Amino acid sequence: MKIIIINGSQKSGESNTGIILNELNSLIRKEHKVINYVLGSKKIASELYKEIITGDVIVFAFPLYIDSIPSNALKMLIDIEDFLKKGGVQDIVMYAIINNGFYEGKQTRIAFEIIQNWCEHTGIRFGGGIGQGAGEMIGATKNMPLSKGPFNNLGRELKFLMEKIEVKETFETKYLSPCFPRFLWRFMAKHTFWHPMAYKNKLKKKDLIKRII
Repeated sequence: MKIIIINGSQKSGESNTGIILNELNSLIRKEHKVINYVLGSKKIASELYKEIITGDVIVFAFPLYIDSIPSNALKMLIDIEDFLKKGGVQDIVMYAIINNGFYEGKQTRIAFEIIQNWCEHTGIRFGGGIGQGAGEMIGATKNMPLSKGPFNNLGRELKFLMEKIEVKETFETKYLSPCFPRFLWRFMAKHTFWHPMAYKNKLKKKDLIKRII
């Protein structure tokens, strides 16, 4: 089986999406051919699209951008569609993994609807996916295996996803929140992310809640 894994994050370095995909890659058996692509902000060569549409399975992962798909990843889908119109669609199944900064994984449901609609339009079979909340925590806890700690449910669902990929079987998309109290998540986000970022940009705490008229 030929598995195409696409990291749709716009970050050129380490990303939360990349951490999730590293875990997924570790679950793939050696007899499968695996091709990993990181889109980043670079221009995509046409050879990439030709490679993608020859896969048996596509795993498309990306961070949520304003309830939708990052612009670089959206451009990729449009270009893939053009290639599919020329060559036709083989028996391809696409799975998606979407992470977002909100606590609730269900915030990704609109982006999943976009992916599903695109699949129906192009003739690719949508296999389902994982919508993960509290995505920024993934990077903050990257030294802890996904099979343990606040994302142990994500670790389990990635194993489940791999089982479905093995047989190209569809399933209902899973929406996950971290196994971590919401109030602690808010506290950590405030004191380890937003406030340090404000100080870095020469802002004060009161500037974060200032209303702009």
